[in-house]
Amino acid sequence: MDPVLAGRGRGVFERVCADCHGTYGPGGSYPERNVPIDEVGTDRVRFDALAGEGRRHYAHSWFIKDTQLETIVEPAGYVAPPLDGIWATAPYLHNGSVPTLWHLLNPDDRPKVWQRTADGYDHQRMGLEVTELSEVPAEVASAAERRRYFDTRKFSKSAAGHRFADVLNGDERRAVLEYLKTL
Repeated sequence: MDPVLAGRGRGVFERVCADCHGTYGPGGSYPERNVPIDEVGTDRVRFDALAGEGRRHYAHSWFIKDTQLETIVEPAGYVAPPLDGIWATAPYLHNGSVPTLWHLLNPDDRPKVWQRTADGYDHQRMGLEVTELSEVPAEVASAAERRRYFDTRKFSKSAAGHRFADVLNGDERRAVLEYLKTL
């Protein structure tokens, strides 16, 4: 880890990302911001899957019983999560469609199809080590074998959205990635 680059990344993160994801370290805060689904721009299948009646049922189920949690029955979007240990929680986005933090920060370079390698972790891009493909290989016929490939063109598997890093240049993205390693 490069502490100087991470320090620059912290400043960029606090300017661009902290309104949703909070700040870290002494005096840090987490805003619990509910970001409208259209602003996030991610695949909305999961968001649309549970209608208000289902959320009302959840609010009265055993799962939430004896807690102080409030269930928002008609949310506008997703609550941006805190990013403590984000480097260890790949894949990213709510549907697991983005294999690394580098891909999250570089949305135009997200793979259409990817397969996790046997070795596991990509220390450079911070996330799953993957083989990127343009298609699932034609010779892969069985459903069990096809599940080894993440195809972002499939229903509910889109890697679209969370384009907030589009305002950053390449050096700023590298700095933010380095900072995320420190959380």
